[in-house]
Amino acid sequence: MMKPILSPMALSLAVLFACNPDKTPIDSTTDEPTTESSGTDSTAGDPTGDPTGEEPVATDSTTEGDSTTGDPTEGPGDTTGPVDGESSACIDTPSVLAVDAETPLGISAQAFLADKLGPRSTLLTFSEEPLSLSDAWRGVTLPLTVELRYEAGEVRWIDSEINPEFGGEGIPSECADRLEIDVGFDFVTEGLEFDEHRDGVLQVFDAESAQLRVELLPPGLNGSLDPASLYKDEDPQWVVTGIEIGAILQGAALGGELLNEVKVGDDESGSVGFGNVASWGDPIDP
Repeated sequence: MMKPILSPMALSLAVLFACNPDKTPIDSTTDEPTTESSGTDSTAGDPTGDPTGEEPVATDSTTEGDSTTGDPTEGPGDTTGPVDGESSACIDTPSVLAVDAETPLGISAQAFLADKLGPRSTLLTFSEEPLSLSDAWRGVTLPLTVELRYEAGEVRWIDSEINPEFGGEGIPSECADRLEIDVGFDFVTEGLEFDEHRDGVLQVFDAESAQLRVELLPPGLNGSLDPASLYKDEDPQWVVTGIEIGAILQGAALGGELLNEVKVGDDESGSVGFGNVASWGDPIDP
């Protein structure tokens, strides 16, 4: 069933980067993350937002009964998936398509990808904040090549409906139908600090806009960058437990952010933060 598709402006990087509400946003002004909320939050928040500014909502990682979100490639209309026996907020029904098949978006996967494949030279720029970032990386810019690849991956139309039996909090006002394309994505810096050649799912919500999220850690980086070097060796210790690439394709533009998950402190009072550690590619309009 075709429902209103979210506009390109709703396909922000905040969608990519705020889909796990059980992680504390990294505070950009202090060496400690904010851990103000409590209780159990088992659902994703509002799937729309600003692509460059809005930080994820969070809970203290030590909260008893805390639960996490599901597939990190989820976008508008996606949900956290079943958590502790709960049902999803949206029911997604996939239909496999030929790459050149017309879709309800008015464009085929083949046509959407036509001008978006191939290598692009750009820059990866590390953030100036938070203050706990290592001096070796703060503000550093690295030449970067990114490439979206399509190698006969599966193409799916996803019909997404609100689940009337969903019993969690934060049910969306609508669930977004979308086109999904299995693709490859390369993310390689000139000095091979990153040398990543990964698979991902490109989610297309209209004829001009798509998003992609690629998890690097775990399993681990192929390049020479040591995640332990990203933060200062100080107390409390910031330990990187996850690294992901978030990307937005908007018209001819391709850009995004490098995100990391960190655990701050190693005792029961420790917390988990999640946020931007670097940006790359073209600027994306909100």
